[in-house]
Amino acid sequence: MEYSLKRDETILLYLKVFIPIPELRNKIIKIKNEDEKIDALKYHSDRWENIVGEYYYTRDNHTGKFSYIFDNINYVIKPDHRRQFYNLTGVSYQIVELIHELIRILHEDSWDFEIDEKKDWLRYDDSLYSELSKKIMNEMRKIL
Repeated sequence: MEYSLKRDETILLYLKVFIPIPELRNKIIKIKNEDEKIDALKYHSDRWENIVGEYYYTRDNHTGKFSYIFDNINYVIKPDHRRQFYNLTGVSYQIVELIHELIRILHEDSWDFEIDEKKDWLRYDDSLYSELSKKIMNEMRKIL
C-alpha cells in the first residue's frame, strides 16, 4: 500500500536538504501555516463583506425594480438596478431571490393541496422561474 505525504511533510523534506536544524524547519512550517490561516480568513471575510453585503443591500432596496411573470408567455424583465452583486458573482441577485422563493414555498405548511398537487404546482413554478432566470441573465449580459 502506498501513502502520499501531506503538504507539510513534503515541504519538510525539501527544507531538510537546505536546513539541517529540525527546530528551524518546524518553525518555518509553523509560520507558513499561520500566514495561510490569516490569508484565508482575510479572503473569506472580504468575500462575505463584498458579496453578501451587496446582496442584502440590493435585495432590501429593489422595490419596483424586480422582474416578474404574468403567465407562462408574458414576462417583465428588468435588469438588476445595482450591478455590483452580478459583477462579483456572475449571477443576478434576482435569480438568488427566485431560488429562495421556491425553497420557501416548498417548506410552507399552509398548502390546501395533496402532496402530489403541491409537487405539480412547484414543478410549474420552477419551470416559470427557470424561464424567467434565463431571460434575466440574457438581459444582464446585454448590459455588460
